[in-house]
Amino acid sequence: MGYFIFILISLALLAGFHCLVWYENRRTVRVLETHRTLLDRQVERVEFILTHVDLAAFAKEEAGRLAARIGHDLARLSLIAIRAVERILTRFVRDLRTRHLGEDYARPRESAREFVKTLSNFKDHLEATRPEMPPL
Repeated sequence: MGYFIFILISLALLAGFHCLVWYENRRTVRVLETHRTLLDRQVERVEFILTHVDLAAFAKEEAGRLAARIGHDLARLSLIAIRAVERILTRFVRDLRTRHLGEDYARPRESAREFVKTLSNFKDHLEATRPEMPPL
């Protein structure tokens, strides 16, 4: 029954096309001329592309681009997953070390603070000795 419906639809479309062509030839006017002209231009463009473009090379190039994009996305997602696991393991190791080594391990080291103080002093010295720039 399904095939019969498609056959009837096809026959109705064919009959409608023949009636439209007969009507247009008899009246010498085109029905919906502006829309059909635009459609004709689009069909000509598609036909030109299909005859002049190497579709095999185009498909190969697009497949290469798609593969590169998928590879890039997979590498990015794996990096995100590795960093997430790294954070979890870092917290776990820190907790284990503080549990076994005591609370002294969890406190920041003095050498790091000295380094930050030295950098701050150097930065302040640079800002203090910078010459004034004249306005333009």
